[in-house]
Amino acid sequence: MQSTLPPAIKPIRHKSVVISASHLQYFRTKKERDMQSVHLMGEGYEPHVDQEGGKLVYSLPVDSGFITYEFAFEIKREDLDVLLTDNYRRAVLEITAHTVLQHSTLKGNDRLTQRDFDNLVADTLHSTPEFLQSFISQISHDHHIGIEGYAQNIMARRSLAK
Repeated sequence: MQSTLPPAIKPIRHKSVVISASHLQYFRTKKERDMQSVHLMGEGYEPHVDQEGGKLVYSLPVDSGFITYEFAFEIKREDLDVLLTDNYRRAVLEITAHTVLQHSTLKGNDRLTQRDFDNLVADTLHSTPEFLQSFISQISHDHHIGIEGYAQNIMARRSLAK
């Protein structure tokens, strides 16, 4: 069965096997993926960053209905630096990415491309505080969700885990 999902979307069909929608269309077990990457950020079911070869990959699991997707996008070193040092922007990226990516899995909606994700990263991690607040308000309005509240909850959860 040929996958019609864009390269960034990887539907998980079984706990130990990921169906990769990349251009190579191959299967890898979790053990094989773990052996090929170095984990740099993220715990449990939260977004994580791994170094795979010379690339940094931001991965985010997203539930949509009865399917769990694992989205994976390349990021830059400066993006990782912000994620590791600014808890607020990291939380905002987590909830806005989850919201936008979950919306993209619905039939008839545009799929998120690497360029779209790059723009999302720029808007959340590298914008002015004023622009970030405006961006949060816009996403909250467009998707009927309280991004700010979720970001605060994410930060509180992480501070308790330390």
